[in-house]
Formats: sequence, C-alpha cells, structure tokens
Amino acid sequence: MASPGPAPDDDRARAVLRAHRLREVMRYSVYFLRRMEGTRELTSQQISLLTMLRPGGLRITTIAANMGVRVSTATQSVDRLSRAGYVRRDPDPTDARAVLVCLTPYGLKELALEDQRRSDRVADALCVLSPRELDSLDAALPVLAKLARTQGAGGETSR
Repeated sequence: MASPGPAPDDDRARAVLRAHRLREVMRYSVYFLRRMEGTRELTSQQISLLTMLRPGGLRITTIAANMGVRVSTATQSVDRLSRAGYVRRDPDPTDARAVLVCLTPYGLKELALEDQRRSDRVADALCVLSPRELDSLDAALPVLAKLARTQGAGGETSR
C-alpha cells in the first residue's frame, strides 16, 4: 500500500521555511547592491526609482507603492532627481489631473552607465562561483523573475 503524501501542515511548513530562506537571500542581495554606492552621485534608492520609470513613466502613487514609502517621500525623491535633470513630469494622457514621472535623455544615459557599472561589479562577484553553481544560478533566474512579475515587481508602467 502506498503511503500518503506529506500532510498539508508539512507542505505549509516547507513553504514558510522556503519563504524565510528566500527573504534572507534577497535581503543580503540588497545589501550587496547598496554597497555599490559611493563612486557615483546616485544612491541605490535613486537607481531603483529611475529603473522603474522605464520605458514609459509612472505616477507618483505607483512610485511610492513600488518603493514602499509614502507619497510625500516619493515626491521628495522625484523633486531631487528632477532638479538634477534625471526626470521630468509630463501630463498623463489618460488623466488630465495626473502627471507621469519620466526619464529625461540625461537620466536615461546616466542610468545606462550606472547599470553597466553595477553589472560589471556583479559579474566580478560571480567569479567565486563554480561552473555548476553558475548553472544553478542560471536555472533559478527565470523562476525568480516569474515570482517578481507575479507580485507586481519589475518596473511595469501600470498607472
């Protein structure tokens, strides 16, 4: 007689343990990325904000939700980036009362440079991994991307 599968409580316990491990890895990944600051004028938070604006801009409320901050905090961040020439406010074509925060050509150029610099740093860090570990990482990336997309991450331009 075949033994029954794991009890639902066991499935839940494994899911919670997996979630805890994933959150821990993500937390340390964020720390790693934040340590890349210092050689340029943009902070990790500013890079994140600029990245989420590609390709078509976002409303302040969406920026705040993506950043996990209040609208007033997101507005202050946008104001600083606007004064520095990285972003501009454009009328929202779907709502005359709203504006979209969009990258300027300068912001797009600087973001591309910063993206390349940070990708180079991450590539350097990957050198400590074995070929088998790199294959495992390659296999995990689509899964992590899917998870992020299903949770509304990824910088989509929903308004």
